[in-house]
Amino acid sequence: MLSQLLPMLAITFAVFVLFFIFMGIGYMVKKKPLKGSCGGVAKLMGNEKCSYCGDDPNKCDSIVAEQQENALKAAQLGKSV
Repeated sequence: MLSQLLPMLAITFAVFVLFFIFMGIGYMVKKKPLKGSCGGVAKLMGNEKCSYCGDDPNKCDSIVAEQQENALKAAQLGKSV
């Protein structure tokens, strides 16, 4: 029984590790936060507004742009000091 269970657990663990590695690589390449769907499970549970974006999908994009702008300013300040 244990000899059949160990390979299955090893494969499952490897799939999860690969999943998280690819998520990390995707984050490093795009520099965008992971985001879910506004109105997915929350809407089914009775919450009409998304607590993160307030039902405005453009808000997430503007937050990312603001964070990138602040990072650029911080990098420029670090180089000039």
